[in-house]
Amino acid sequence: MRKIQKWPFLLLIIFCFVSLLAACSNNESSKDTKTDNKKNGTDVKSISTEDVKSNLNNEDWIIVDTRSNDAYNGWPIDGVKRGGHIDGAVDFSADWLKVKDKQLDNKLQQELKDKDITKDKHIVVYDANGKDSKEVAEYLSKSGFKNVYQYDVKEWAAKNELPMESYPNYEMLVPVSWVNDTIKKDNDGKPYKIFEASWGDEAQDYKKGHIPGAVHINTDEVEEGPVWNRLKDAELEKFALKNGITTDTTVILYGSDSMPAFRVAVILKYMGVEDVRVVNGGYTAWANAGFDIEKKENNKEAVASFGVKVPANPDYIIDLAEAKEIADDHNKVSTLVDIRSWDEFTGKTSGYDYIEPKGRPAGSVWGHAGSDNSNLEDFRNLDNTMRNGYEIQKMWEKDGINLENKLAFYCGTGWRAAEVLFYADVLGMKNVCLYDGGWNEWSMDPANPVETGEPTTK
Repeated sequence: MRKIQKWPFLLLIIFCFVSLLAACSNNESSKDTKTDNKKNGTDVKSISTEDVKSNLNNEDWIIVDTRSNDAYNGWPIDGVKRGGHIDGAVDFSADWLKVKDKQLDNKLQQELKDKDITKDKHIVVYDANGKDSKEVAEYLSKSGFKNVYQYDVKEWAAKNELPMESYPNYEMLVPVSWVNDTIKKDNDGKPYKIFEASWGDEAQDYKKGHIPGAVHINTDEVEEGPVWNRLKDAELEKFALKNGITTDTTVILYGSDSMPAFRVAVILKYMGVEDVRVVNGGYTAWANAGFDIEKKENNKEAVASFGVKVPANPDYIIDLAEAKEIADDHNKVSTLVDIRSWDEFTGKTSGYDYIEPKGRPAGSVWGHAGSDNSNLEDFRNLDNTMRNGYEIQKMWEKDGINLENKLAFYCGTGWRAAEVLFYADVLGMKNVCLYDGGWNEWSMDPANPVETGEPTTK
C-alpha cells in the first residue's frame, strides 16, 4: 500500500482556506463601495469618475446636480476647483426638499417627471459636500427609485479635460454666502451698496429684519403711475445720487419677494451701473442660511456724481414706438415676448384691477410666466431661485421663439418681464431688452392693434 504524502495535502487545505477568506473579504469590500448607504436604509451605490464619464451620453443614465442653484449656475462652492455643473446634468437641489409647502411632494414628483428622472434609468446624484446627494438619494429611494449612485463632483472639477458648464454671466445672480463674505471682507475696498427693494414707503418686511447694512428702496423711487414706466432719466439720476449709487458701485439687491429687486436692477443697468447683482432666492435664502439679521433702519447716503451720462445703456429698455416696430416686424428678426399668464395673454383677464382692457399686442409671442400677475413659477425653482436656464430656452423654442432674434420682454407693468430679462442676461443672451410700458401702456391707445384668444400660428 502506498503512503499518503501529508505536506502537499496540508498545503492544499491551507490554500483553499486563504482563498475563501480573500473571496469573503472582496465580497465585503465590493458591498461597501457599491451599496455604502445600505446601513442608512437606502439602496444607493457609489460610482467612479470613469464610470460617470463613460455613461455621460448614455440615454439610459441621467446625471443630477443636487447642490444649490448657485453652484449649478457657476459659483465655485464647497471647495470645487471649477464652478458650474457637469455637462448635460439636470438639477434637483436638496434645498427643494426643505421648502415649506403643503403640496411639496406633488411638486417634487412633477419636477422629477419634467426633468426625465425616471425609475427605469440609472441615476447619478452628485454634490461636493456629501450631504446634498445623500438627502436626494434618500428621497429617491423612498419614492421607489432603485438604480441610484452617489458621486463627489470635486473629482470631476479637478480634471480640466472633463466638461463642465457655467452660465456666461452667472455672477449677476449671487448666493447669500457671497453677500455675507462681501460684508465681512468689505468687498476688498470696492464700493458696494445693499438694498432691499419693495413697493411702499412703510417697508414692513424691511423693518422686521434685513441683511446687515441694507437700505430700503421703494419702487416708487424709480417708476410712476398711471403707466408705471421708469422715471425720466434726470429723475433716475437724482434717485441714484440720493442712494449713493455711481456707475462704479457694486449694487446688491434683494427682497422678501425678488421681483421688485429685479425691476430696480434692470433700471440701474439701463442707467449705466456696471456691476448690478441680485440675491438668488431673496431674503428667504438669507434667513434660511442663518446669517445675521439687522432690524435698525439704515439711512441713505448721498453722493455728488453718478459718473456717466444717464442712460449709458439705453438699448436695455425700450418704449412704445420701438415695441410697435418689433411687433410689426415682417422680417422676423425681432420678437415681442409676453411674460404674463396664459389667461392674460389670451385675453380671459387683464391681470390687474386697474387695467380694464384684455388681450395682447398683435404680433407678440407668449413667453410664459406663472399663475397670475404676482407669480413667475415658470422661471423659478421651488425655492424661488432661478430655473435651469436650458429648460427656459427649451420652453421658449417649443413655443416658437427664435433665440437668435432680438427679444423684447414685456408684462403688465414691467416687473415680471424685468426678472426674466435679468435671467436672459445671466444666460449670456446678447440682444435682449425690456419693453417698459407693457400691456398697460399698449392698451391705453385704441389705435394699437390687439389680439385675443389662442394664437393661430406660433
